[in-house]
Amino acid sequence: MGLDSSKRVAVEDLTQLCVEVFTRVGMSPADARTVAAGLVTTDTWGTFSHGTNLLPHYVTSIRAGGIDAGAQPEVVVEGPSWAILDGHAAMGMVSGCRAMDLAISKARTTTLSWVGVCNSNHFGAAGYYAVLATHHEMIGVALSNVDPNMAVPGARGSVIGNNPLAYAVPHRADFPVFLDIATSAVAASKIMTSKSLGQDLPGDYLADSEGLPTRKIGTWPVGSSLMPMAGHKGYGLAFLIEVLAAALTGAGMLSTARSWILSPHEQGKLGHCFLVFNIGNMMPIELFKQRMSELGREIHEAAKARGSDRIYLPGEMECERRAEALRNGIEFPEWVKAGLRGVARNFQIAPCPGLE
Repeated sequence: MGLDSSKRVAVEDLTQLCVEVFTRVGMSPADARTVAAGLVTTDTWGTFSHGTNLLPHYVTSIRAGGIDAGAQPEVVVEGPSWAILDGHAAMGMVSGCRAMDLAISKARTTTLSWVGVCNSNHFGAAGYYAVLATHHEMIGVALSNVDPNMAVPGARGSVIGNNPLAYAVPHRADFPVFLDIATSAVAASKIMTSKSLGQDLPGDYLADSEGLPTRKIGTWPVGSSLMPMAGHKGYGLAFLIEVLAAALTGAGMLSTARSWILSPHEQGKLGHCFLVFNIGNMMPIELFKQRMSELGREIHEAAKARGSDRIYLPGEMECERRAEALRNGIEFPEWVKAGLRGVARNFQIAPCPGLE
């Protein structure tokens, strides 16, 4: 059976829709393209929770004043292998891409680099920035703090954010090995989906008002908090990210970081940081890729569990979805399409083919 292209959205059409919307709310065409590239790439991976689904929320925050669409990130202090940028409340993707580009540039000569950002906002999927480094045959790491939405062992209420961590490693052409995770037991978007369907959670993913695990969603995010993944281990990773992305950059920490969804009129004051490893300065890049191939092959050829017909490397599913999306368009779930249709109506823009 052939693919029904009428139900799919072309990457180019979706990108143009995003650019049009962002320029209309005050963003420069160049910055609009930067943000659109991040959101649409994330959709091609099938990670719809952090792609263009967020477009209406970004518009709301820009109009409310929490995000400054015209702001430009500025390097405030730097050394040969490191730097800190002030995002000036610009879109998180604008600050994040500037910072990662700078980290890549510095790593060309220093081999290892670290670039942090303060006074930023939600920057979408952390994995997008890590993968940018692989385009230059380097290893990338991206970290960010977020507003408190997660419990910590022994406490009640939201104390720390489910701070994301991502890495990406060059492997094959158009196929980096990469991982992008939050430090909570489950992504907030999955809890949102269960809540909308009126379902209880399949696991103890939330802590109730007493700080105890629960499968009841209730009035979440009011009255309950995300649980850290693997208990104290997820909490410990979230704390390290808070140090590297916020304490070290001068960004808002813990309760001084604001939610761009719950408080769209307030600047997020979030912090990010990006690390880059220039492989070619350490060993011939082809030797490294050969070793990566050996590593991947051994994992692929491992004995399979009953009922399993394939073993995936981190990011392999996402890369295959992206290749399919670039060939045939993105097949969105209806809840994403509805949001995009709403944005198009709001700006009196004809919706992309496939969104009707």
